[in-house]
Amino acid sequence: MKLILLLAFRNLLRQKRRSVFLGSAVAFGMMILVMANSFAHGISDNILNRMIVYMVGHVEISMMEQSKQYHRVIRDRERFEKVIRENTDNVKEINESIGIFTRIVGIGKSDNAIMVGLIDNEENRSYFTSTLIDGAVDDFFSGTIENPVVVYEDKAKLLNVKVHDTLRAKLKTVSGQEQSARFTVAAIIKPANIFESFAIFVNLGSLKTLINMKPWETGALQIVFNKVEDPRIAIRQADRIHGALTPGTAFIAAKIKAGGADTPVTLLGYASDDTGLESTRKALALTAGKLPDAKAENKLVLPEALAKKLKLAPGDKATLRYPAKYGNRTVELECTAGALYRPGGNRPPDLAFLNELSFYKLYHENLPAPAERAITLPDKSDTLAGLLAPEWRLLPRTPDHDTMEKKLAEMTRSRWKGPSLDVRTMYESASQVLDLEYALNLITFLAVLILFFIILIGVVNTLRMTIRERTREIGTVRAIGMQSGDVRALFMAETVFLSAIASAAGIVLGFVFMGIMGLFTIETESVLSILLVERHLYFLPTVLSITGNFLLILAITALTAYFPAKRAARLSAADALRHFE
Repeated sequence: MKLILLLAFRNLLRQKRRSVFLGSAVAFGMMILVMANSFAHGISDNILNRMIVYMVGHVEISMMEQSKQYHRVIRDRERFEKVIRENTDNVKEINESIGIFTRIVGIGKSDNAIMVGLIDNEENRSYFTSTLIDGAVDDFFSGTIENPVVVYEDKAKLLNVKVHDTLRAKLKTVSGQEQSARFTVAAIIKPANIFESFAIFVNLGSLKTLINMKPWETGALQIVFNKVEDPRIAIRQADRIHGALTPGTAFIAAKIKAGGADTPVTLLGYASDDTGLESTRKALALTAGKLPDAKAENKLVLPEALAKKLKLAPGDKATLRYPAKYGNRTVELECTAGALYRPGGNRPPDLAFLNELSFYKLYHENLPAPAERAITLPDKSDTLAGLLAPEWRLLPRTPDHDTMEKKLAEMTRSRWKGPSLDVRTMYESASQVLDLEYALNLITFLAVLILFFIILIGVVNTLRMTIRERTREIGTVRAIGMQSGDVRALFMAETVFLSAIASAAGIVLGFVFMGIMGLFTIETESVLSILLVERHLYFLPTVLSITGNFLLILAITALTAYFPAKRAARLSAADALRHFE
């Protein structure tokens, strides 16, 4: 074999011009392949790890109240952050996500925008500083000016505003009310791509205050892991979080006061749709009054004995009191006794009920502190257990964007009054963008494949020409004892040698050209900006893809050379020596 390899190498040197010509073609193809793959990986990395993660994180948890997709409020941020940290690993950061779509009015002009809340941290300061065109980053975070905002350059031009000018917008509060607000432009920055330009940044604290969101509440939680290249990692993490967020029954350990006396009660919500009302009515066995329907507000259903102790009858007033989980305060709610029931079986005697709408409004706007006494809820054998309001409805996990949209549409149609919790990954939130990335990769692969097909046709023709010219040489070596298998191996080794050397040169050339192209600064804010990082073309070569391409080229050239080499090996020594042109 050593002799075969030496002969193959010598033959390449004998035919320098042809080897250089053919090798150049292979090197050019390899260079294009490396650059195309690196460019496609760069786009993927740009889309996945710089845009989609920036917009929605790797995993996003959102809670939608009253079955409204855009009414997103997580009432107990700390609790959910704790669940996330206990059930995931490799977490880089958990970000609060509050984005409000609104109409911004500048000086004589207006435009749509998303107001995004940002916290004061090193990363955000560094980003603003590196892209700053005008203004002061400190003004945004210091709170010395009224509702400071940071605006991208093109948005500032569109709204006709400069630093310290005023913007106006209408914001919808957490409770659904609209209110006007004024903002002061603290800084103008340069966008890195077209997707960023739509956002206007607001100090997170200021934005929460403007929409009446409490410090322990947030819009959604976005989880960013340390670099995720395999979608299955984020999906597995999301599945684990989803599994840990199975809801329990929502209850409030409260006291009810009436007629100068008070007594502890466990307040629960009951299903208020038509089917739920009928089932609840049967399960409670009412003795007085009428079960409050879905529209009734703050009407209690009380056990007979408790009502007797407080001297309450249907229509009488009572006050519910309980300590809130946050804010060091006591919540008070004026209620009306709506109906009385007789507890039966193993059902705890201190259960009071509100319909879903009243219960969830009280529960989520004033989260109860952990109970200081033992709480007993109806057990699973009690038909009432299945009718009680859960903490939230956990929406099923979905594999893609289309399924997720169907799920959310079903949730909206349900008109359920409680909150729905959704756990999704970036691969569901932005699957359409990922489809674009897949299409780009496919187009690149097909284009390079066609290029190599053309080059390999040249390889085959060159090899056939070489065999034809060296037919008498083949006859000579066969006559002095070289076996047919050695002849075949000789021609294949020449081709593989040439391809290996040319491919290695192509890889080097690819890196050189990528370095040169990356030096040019490209000023664009169009959709082409997805190709850029910091206004330079972004290539991301990977060892795996380059090694795979190198081996693929060797395999293809070896396969291509096999059939001409086999034909040369079949020549007998006599026939080959008689060959004459």
